[in-house]
Amino acid sequence: MATTDPAYLILFSANLAFIVTHLYSWLLKWFYRPQAYRDHFHELFPAQRSVGVIYLLQIFELPYLLQIGDRDALLYVNAFSLLFFSIQMLIMCEGYFFPTQRRNRRDLWLFLPAAVVLLPLFLQAVNIIAMPQGWRPWMVGVVSLLFLLYFLQSVHMALRIRRAVQRANEERYADSDDFPVAFANIIRWVPTLILILLAVNFYADHPWVKFGRDILFIFASVWFCVLTLNPWRKVSSVLSEQCLVLSEDEQPGDDIQLNTQHSTLNTQRFDDLAARLEALLTDERLFTEPHITSDLFISRLGTNSKYLAEAIHRSGYQSFYDMISQHRVRHAISLIHQHPDWLLADISDQCGFSSQASMAKAFKSQGKDTPSSYRDRNAVALQ
Repeated sequence: MATTDPAYLILFSANLAFIVTHLYSWLLKWFYRPQAYRDHFHELFPAQRSVGVIYLLQIFELPYLLQIGDRDALLYVNAFSLLFFSIQMLIMCEGYFFPTQRRNRRDLWLFLPAAVVLLPLFLQAVNIIAMPQGWRPWMVGVVSLLFLLYFLQSVHMALRIRRAVQRANEERYADSDDFPVAFANIIRWVPTLILILLAVNFYADHPWVKFGRDILFIFASVWFCVLTLNPWRKVSSVLSEQCLVLSEDEQPGDDIQLNTQHSTLNTQRFDDLAARLEALLTDERLFTEPHITSDLFISRLGTNSKYLAEAIHRSGYQSFYDMISQHRVRHAISLIHQHPDWLLADISDQCGFSSQASMAKAFKSQGKDTPSSYRDRNAVALQ
């Protein structure tokens, strides 16, 4: 394309804006710390630098910026985005949702195959080497195979987050301000969807498709920076024991304890809140909701997480999960006696447990016999 061609100028401007926006986002991610939560920045954003690396990597799109419309440069930059975005988003999710399980050496090994594949594409794009005739289909095939492996890992990561969220909801005190059960449910499939968009961009292999991708990612990057670096964001969870980190290595016994050293509810307010809480548990059996969080109780009681935590503790429970677990176990024992012909899997479902195994763990954590033992004794008593 000639430099005076309006199409060329539009494509050039979009790609330049894409690169500049991402470089500026990298500077923000690595060096800017809003005063409102400067002291707790890393607790709030454990993967902040990993996100910044995604932005910094966009500097490798410069060969295309200098050769807008060139087929080789376009193939290289699309392949680069497809592979490196895939890897870095896996690392970002690992660091954000599972910070205790990060393995930096493994991160480097993830990049190595992609770098080996991209190197000849880069050298071809900048006219340092000339690839043999018929090389494009082969390179597209290799990139596709490598992307498939990363894509499957992305799906696996989404499923890991889903399992961790289910366990966090059921086994830990979870609040809307806690690390981020609700956010995890929303975000867990976003990397996979982004990879699908990048795959469409790669296989379309057209400058205007990449133009659309550039515009979309510019707005997404700006939105994400505003969301995560908002200086007016309220910070409460990192100041309390309620902060939740998803970890697949945690056991149900590792329940978070609620801090109630400083009572804020007077006797009358506590009695009222405790009575309404007990009504939700015994009359409405709210504990039977699957994967329940304290948000539902807060909404129904018209209170906040601090008062709910205090009411739970002063009512004799160790934690939100302990309260839910006790009521579920009691209800399960009642159902075992009332319906001796029911399957234990059906009883666990009726009580709000995610599985029969989860119900058995709850029984064990409370020092009770297994559900099957209760059922066997009940069968003997009925004979």
